[in-house]
Amino acid sequence: MSTKIIDEQLKVYQPEFVKYGDSPKSTRQNNKETQHLRFQMLTGHLLNDHTHNTIEDIGCGICDLYGYLKNQNLEFTYSGTEIVEEMILLAKEKYPEITLKNRDILSASEQEKYDFVVLSGTLNMPGNITNEEWGEFCLSLISGMYNMCDKAIAFNFLTTHRTFTDPTLFYFNPSELLYYCINNLSRFVEIKHNYPLYEGTITVYRENYIQEQYKNPAFDKYFIKTK
Repeated sequence: MSTKIIDEQLKVYQPEFVKYGDSPKSTRQNNKETQHLRFQMLTGHLLNDHTHNTIEDIGCGICDLYGYLKNQNLEFTYSGTEIVEEMILLAKEKYPEITLKNRDILSASEQEKYDFVVLSGTLNMPGNITNEEWGEFCLSLISGMYNMCDKAIAFNFLTTHRTFTDPTLFYFNPSELLYYCINNLSRFVEIKHNYPLYEGTITVYRENYIQEQYKNPAFDKYFIKTK
């Protein structure tokens, strides 16, 4: 992640946190209802109360996702990455049991792995970064997330299928984003584009994780054989 992009993201989010504090609005959310719907689309199919999973939240803000998941009675260990130091300090005060990092996620070690890596809202506001540069950054971030996961990644994005345009926001054509994931990451991809918000959620699964769900020998030929 370039210094220019980090600086622009700080300009976008720090003033909102100073203004709204411990509120969904500090991370550019309209309200808890839409925020929780995003979280449901992002994680509802990943975590359960039978398997303990690790989950890394990219651009975690004040860790509202962690608070949401805690109320779902799920088995998981949560950690997050955020560049706005003030948000990290507030989140640590609220949730001292979690691990948070202030860093450029693209510089993370190749050995750092989590079952699931998720991202909510981080692709939406480029600041003064050009659309071309921001689009390239978003794709590199998605690829970086995939490199960190053992099972799957999930992220949301604003969709070009909408009824209005905000010039401060960045919109993805969902078919182009889906094509990128299938051709560069994994063919095991799920897209949700059927909820009220002007956005979509994509989940990209590791092949070995999908194969574990389909152990019947009848499905063996559909997976890559490894020695």
